[in-house]
Amino acid sequence: MQRKYRLLREAAYEEGRRCFGGLAEDPTFRDFVCLYIGEGYKRSRNVVSLANSDPAVVKLAVGWMRQVTARPLGFGLQYHVDQAPEQLRRFWSRELGVESESIRLQRKSNSGQLAGRSWRSKHGVLTVRACDTMLRARLEAWIDCVRESWLYTRDQDGA
Repeated sequence: MQRKYRLLREAAYEEGRRCFGGLAEDPTFRDFVCLYIGEGYKRSRNVVSLANSDPAVVKLAVGWMRQVTARPLGFGLQYHVDQAPEQLRRFWSRELGVESESIRLQRKSNSGQLAGRSWRSKHGVLTVRACDTMLRARLEAWIDCVRESWLYTRDQDGA
């Protein structure tokens, strides 16, 4: 059984390498992959998940995730104790075009210990998640393609 799923993941990875060029014709696709390199959850081969507080970043990620998986997307919102979670939920609902009830709330555990700090996430931190092993394998291929292009570009420049 393990062999079967390993082969399926390997095939999805190869598919990702094959389709990268076509997807990368849209520059926002490379942006999505780069965002995932920096902000994405990489500890599980079964989940594609990205968290950020910037609505533009989250909207880009959600847009591409909707295009590359048929699996439902899940949303989680971390917020500070002094923030209004229902207002934040409504904000993200409007931004992403999802039902506010579909956004799971999670209060940040260190919220009470941030006294005196002037920074925080105005809209909380939203996580978008898809449980899709084959997408995760394709995404790994896309990450490798982007990294290889960076190395190729550096080599061409004589660095």
